[in-house]
Amino acid sequence: MLYHLFLFLISIFLFSGCAQKEVTPIPPQPVEVIIDDTPQRNAIVQKALKHLNKQDGGDCSGFVALVNKESEGAFYNAEELTNFYEDSRRSLAVYNLLNDQNRTFDNNPKVGDLIFFANTVKHYSKNKAVDNITHIGIVTHVDSDETVHFIHNTRGRNKIGYLNLNYPTSPLHEGKTVNSYMEKCRINSHLCLAPSYFSAYGSIR
Repeated sequence: MLYHLFLFLISIFLFSGCAQKEVTPIPPQPVEVIIDDTPQRNAIVQKALKHLNKQDGGDCSGFVALVNKESEGAFYNAEELTNFYEDSRRSLAVYNLLNDQNRTFDNNPKVGDLIFFANTVKHYSKNKAVDNITHIGIVTHVDSDETVHFIHNTRGRNKIGYLNLNYPTSPLHEGKTVNSYMEKCRINSHLCLAPSYFSAYGSIR
């Protein structure tokens, strides 16, 4: 009797062992490679800031073109840009190119990124569209309160401007400059501050 019981238990063990499913190995997931472009971004800012308070570039897009050339085409390829002109505005052509390449965005910029403004020039301001680009600059610093510092050619010189979308109607917050006037106003209207003209940021290549 015990012998038959032993054979019965052995057969159950063998059959259950054979019935076990093989474990299918999980294929390894591709590892996302994160490239640190901080050195490149810092180099762009250094090249831009050496032109501070100078007339280098002649106008906003000329200044960006100068830094782009000095940075070995960090923003765009000059030959490629020719396909994106709508009129004589190089700032708009740069925006069109970056937008076509999915390189425009509207928050959390990094140093070295481009910054675009729309409707700052009366000759083109009838459109009033957010992508009616008329001005361009380069982000040089971002504060912890999200105040964006940018260098741009305005009124013939390369100067530092400020933008903080958290305080769109005031040039100051707690005594600190957070927004620049993008054009002269008869009165200190918030409609002349940078947030009223902000369009987008553009990433480096």
